[in-house]
Amino acid sequence: MGKTIVRVTSSRREAQAETNRINASLRDRKIKRQAYVCPISKAYVKKLTRKGYPIADNNYAICVRNKR
Repeated sequence: MGKTIVRVTSSRREAQAETNRINASLRDRKIKRQAYVCPISKAYVKKLTRKGYPIADNNYAICVRNKR
């Protein structure tokens, strides 16, 4: 089963900050889902990006999963 990727960023700190904001919003709305950060390959980001944009070597995805 694949991950549900919401957003991709090149900075882990930026990804974690965005994840915290998403989780706070989901909690406020009583939605039983959780956002988390996971590393993602340069090749995968390159496949999703328009030609000509620079892509960092290390990329981090914000993924969402159902809470158990």
